[in-house]
Amino acid sequence: YVGQGIIMGPATTLHMLLGAVVGWAVLSPLAKGKGWAEGPVDDWTSGSKGWIVWVSLAIMLADSIVSLGWLILRPLIMHGSQWYQVAQDYIGGSDLWKRIGSQVSHKGAYTALESSEHDENHRLPSPSGSVSEPRVEKEAVVDLDAPPAHLISNRTVLVLLALSILMCVVAVRVVFGTLVPFYAIFLSIILALLLSVMGVRAQGETDLNPVSGISKLTQLVFAIIIPSSHPNAVTINLVAGAISESGALQAGDMMQDLKAGHLLGASPKAQFYGQMIGSAVGAIISAFVYKLYTTVYQVPGGMFEVPTGYVWIFTARLVTGKGLPPMAWQWASGAGCLFAVMTALRIRGQGKSWQAWVRMYNTPSFTLARTVGGLVSWYWRGYKKREDTPVIVLASGLILGEGL
Repeated sequence: YVGQGIIMGPATTLHMLLGAVVGWAVLSPLAKGKGWAEGPVDDWTSGSKGWIVWVSLAIMLADSIVSLGWLILRPLIMHGSQWYQVAQDYIGGSDLWKRIGSQVSHKGAYTALESSEHDENHRLPSPSGSVSEPRVEKEAVVDLDAPPAHLISNRTVLVLLALSILMCVVAVRVVFGTLVPFYAIFLSIILALLLSVMGVRAQGETDLNPVSGISKLTQLVFAIIIPSSHPNAVTINLVAGAISESGALQAGDMMQDLKAGHLLGASPKAQFYGQMIGSAVGAIISAFVYKLYTTVYQVPGGMFEVPTGYVWIFTARLVTGKGLPPMAWQWASGAGCLFAVMTALRIRGQGKSWQAWVRMYNTPSFTLARTVGGLVSWYWRGYKKREDTPVIVLASGLILGEGL
């Protein structure tokens, strides 16, 4: 966890430390003392560990809604007037059909742009020493990402997309049977496709893929669509959120891989087939490794509590209004409203040192170790002003050594 803290950096780890202090030094004793969580402290169901998760979930859900909403609205705010003007100029004129016919008749042609600087640079000396007229280039050079032979055709993408959607529907139906209706499966896939684009955009701009917020947003949508009186509301909510998060997560990872390959001059087609092979093999290997872990350790247990699993279940119960402990709804609502405002202020003051994200459901033992790593990263990068490579190598070695 120290290595993870080094990679995460001081900003995130210090805010996680703040969340641990608020959750475990303030809210946990308060819930225990007031009788809202009467069970053992480390009990997810009746203890204060489970009670403070509701407040943490409300904070993350509010932050996700505001952040993802801004991600959608920002292009409209920044470029909406320009897009409207372009659309108005193109559609509003009386010669609309004439321009459309002109565009069709000149399909594939290039229009030379007039530029004085361009003209001066392209005037050629004549045999007599005078400067001749500018030379008009017949063809324009098209900058392609890769040669056409190394690209994947649109037909291949569409066919495999349809097959992957069909495979997803069949897999969910086989595993969950009639618990998850077909319309819920198809709706979750549609949301996954749309939110994957959002995740890729966010990761490309900020290097962070908001998959957790995306999944919670999907769970909130399904809480509105599926009534809480439905006997399988929680199960449908969990499956829908899992599909959307998986789609956004894989889309972001592949975007990073393709960008790295583009910088190195790799073939996109080779990467595509490599990802297909890796996905098939990885699905088998990951299941085998999980089975190996469960034979050695108790999962969930003392060493591997799997807090994210509880977070998923509690989120489904939170948005459907089921299974909330005493006073959890009131505190969660208040915290959600407060941090929605703080997230809006963070977006308004972009680049400030504070942010509205508190992870208080992690126990302090995890958070303190990550905070130590974050401080090491700050000391090396911020105080010493050294390059990142040595400290990243150190963090990778710590993570690898603990994993082995």
